[in-house]
Amino acid sequence: MAKLVVIVCAIVLLATVEHRVEATVVRLLTDFIQNNVAGIPLIHKTEEYDFDPEISKKRRELYYELHGYRGEKVIERLGLGIDGKHHERAEHQRQRDEGHLQGLNYFQP
Repeated sequence: MAKLVVIVCAIVLLATVEHRVEATVVRLLTDFIQNNVAGIPLIHKTEEYDFDPEISKKRRELYYELHGYRGEKVIERLGLGIDGKHHERAEHQRQRDEGHLQGLNYFQP
C-alpha cells in the first residue's frame, strides 16, 4: 500500500513538472514570436492627440518677443549666468567687445 502511494505521488509530481516544463517552453515560443515577429503589444497601441497646426503661428510671435528670433536673447541670458551677477558680466562683455565688429577688430582709418 505504501509503495502504491509513493508511485502515485511520483506520477503526480512528474506530471506537474512535465506540465510546467511544457508550459514554459510554450510560453518562451509565444513570447519569441510575439516580440520578434509581430512586435511588442505597446507598438500596436494607437494614440490620438488633439493637434491644432494654427496655434504655432500664434505662439511664434510670443516666442520672438520673449526670446528673440531663433532664441538669441535666451542664448545671451544663459551666457550671462543665473547667479545674480549678470549685470556685471554684461558690462564686462560690453567693455571687452568695444571696437570689435562680430569678433573682428574694427578697422579705423
